[in-house]
Amino acid sequence: MPFFTPLDDNEKRPGRIALGVEYDGNRYCGWQRLSHAPSVQEALEKALSKVASTPITVHCSGRTDSGVHAVRQVVHFDTPVGRSRKAWRMGGNVNLPPDIGIHWAVPVPDDFHARFSAIARRYRYMIINQPFRPVMERNNVTWCREPLNVADMQAAAAHLVGELDFSAFRAAGCQSRSPRRHVHFIEVSRHGHIVMIDIQANAFLHHMVRNIAGTLMAIGRGEKPVEWIVQLMREGDRTRSSATAAATGLHFVDVIYPPRYALPKEPLGPGLVAHLGEWTGERPLPDCPMVRSRMARAEAESAEEARAAGKLSEQEAIRLANVAREAERLSREHEQAIPAAGDPAAGDPAAGDPAAGVEDDTLTTATQNESSR
Repeated sequence: MPFFTPLDDNEKRPGRIALGVEYDGNRYCGWQRLSHAPSVQEALEKALSKVASTPITVHCSGRTDSGVHAVRQVVHFDTPVGRSRKAWRMGGNVNLPPDIGIHWAVPVPDDFHARFSAIARRYRYMIINQPFRPVMERNNVTWCREPLNVADMQAAAAHLVGELDFSAFRAAGCQSRSPRRHVHFIEVSRHGHIVMIDIQANAFLHHMVRNIAGTLMAIGRGEKPVEWIVQLMREGDRTRSSATAAATGLHFVDVIYPPRYALPKEPLGPGLVAHLGEWTGERPLPDCPMVRSRMARAEAESAEEARAAGKLSEQEAIRLANVAREAERLSREHEQAIPAAGDPAAGDPAAGDPAAGVEDDTLTTATQNESSR
């Protein structure tokens, strides 16, 4: 869908709808609905329920923590009433507070799940590096008054790429089965007085991105050598790494899905670095069991729809379904070979393949092969 496509107000479809949502997290105690504090989920569900004239429950691609922002949070919901894309977007925005906004609304197949269909998630941690405190940017960056050596930060970050044990960067209360995650890339760059840590992975442990940011900032200030991060990863002791960086600098900027779902493309944020010109999903994904499984499953679902419509032979649809089942079997075996958290072998690469769960920066107990139905 082109960025400025006119909104269709004629097609009013019930069923499953996906939304692209942006929010400033400063006023909210995270994404997830809470009984004692304001949340983004609660505000969004109230707004959509008014548009639908019936209660709406949304499911997100990744639950962000208190004070964390999102530029491209993807959610889905099921609605029994027909509304147009224009109604969902414009009607939703009219009923939302000014610090939450809907970018787009599109119908999606029933097999789409904002969380379980996702292949990768991407965060950007924004640091304003200047000797005086920020004013205009104070609510969406972290301030560092000491000069940061970006070359040293990038050299250290290079040791975090791949399927590794991230015990050194998981929160004490993290309940994930395994501390291993697959970091696709992590880049540290300077743009004037802004330093950006850009990281994409299949998933993240609780506070993983902010703990990595705190450690890289300590290296950038010259408090620790580049090699320190290698030692931290080897020891796997969270208490030896730096303090967790502030939530205000963290932005959830992208979620990657199989092409079958054709979600709208957008420029990557936040606005401070929009001039870089990158759009969602432009980076190539690694060839790994989880990516192959998600892609094959989406292709099989698409083939079954084409077969039902008479556009594909039954034999080809069966072949693609078998490919998807085999890819999912290999992905499941890959996950089951991973030592559980607390297992003495969990930090030993020889003990099994690394984890590739679907947990984001605040989720705790998900597994990558959980059904999306």
